[in-house]
Amino acid sequence: MKLTKIALLQMILLLLLTACSESEERATSGAVAADFWAAMELGDRARAEQLVVPGSLDGSTMNFEAEGNRIESIRFGEAMVSSDMAAVPTTMVGVFNERPVEFSFDTRLVPIEGVWKVDFNTTSTGMMGAMLKQAMSTFSEVMAEGVGQAMTEIGSALSESADVLADSLREGFQQGASGLSQGLDSASDALRRSQESSAPVTLVARVSGEIKGSPVALVASEWGNTLAIYQGDGWGFNPSILLFLFLPEAELPIDRTITVADGDPSFGHPHVHYRWWDSAGELQTTVLTGGYNLQLQFGAAIEGRVDGTLRFDVPGEETRLQGEFSIRVD
Repeated sequence: MKLTKIALLQMILLLLLTACSESEERATSGAVAADFWAAMELGDRARAEQLVVPGSLDGSTMNFEAEGNRIESIRFGEAMVSSDMAAVPTTMVGVFNERPVEFSFDTRLVPIEGVWKVDFNTTSTGMMGAMLKQAMSTFSEVMAEGVGQAMTEIGSALSESADVLADSLREGFQQGASGLSQGLDSASDALRRSQESSAPVTLVARVSGEIKGSPVALVASEWGNTLAIYQGDGWGFNPSILLFLFLPEAELPIDRTITVADGDPSFGHPHVHYRWWDSAGELQTTVLTGGYNLQLQFGAAIEGRVDGTLRFDVPGEETRLQGEFSIRVD
């Protein structure tokens, strides 16, 4: 990382000043997140360990630098806070293999004895998953070299085994950014080993509409702790919508309705990622944590199959989707 101490202090000061107009709880979780990443960049392990869930930094390194890789800036969004969880949208901008990269994830925090602490295990998994998705979407030639197969094959494997991939990448993270290439190799091996036993099952979807004014027809859907509905043979390289529902561990999307209205000030809404082809034929991605309307309904599980319906739109934007989907949840 090449963040300067002055830049980091400015970010923390901005968060603290913003807190004057927010609730104390939300400001505190955002300030803890900023303080934690500042400590990580500066290599201040003692400070970082004070800010995390005890033991969650075990085995990790404070060295974020590797040849050809660096983080140049970090941005924080408005914290989403509940009684037992806080999520601070975090965006890192930098260089990966000498190419510009930008990826977003949530810094997750939990209260321990009334004090917000970073859940580094959950945070690092989300961070590495975001890094890989961004790298694979933007730098296909680099990823092809890293895992030794065509990007179309990688995209299919990623969509079929996202959980195994994240677990494999955790080891690469703990060895520092310099170990990312080994993490990718491990992930590729794990994907190949697990495709038959743990891959999400793809079922038929009939969701249509437009994304950013571009007509889409999404014909496939799957569940792998995230609802993915997409065009083509995978969500990573085609028009698609992904909904991160943040369900409790081991809970499945069965017999439930999720409704979100634009302007709803409450927290914990699904995070929505959607992709579309722009006028130049480039695949673009938008990430929303609010500011949208959503009606998502899941039916009963019948022999492991759940049928559902989706209505989604973004006010003031030519993005609206509607239709039916099916997922396998066993």
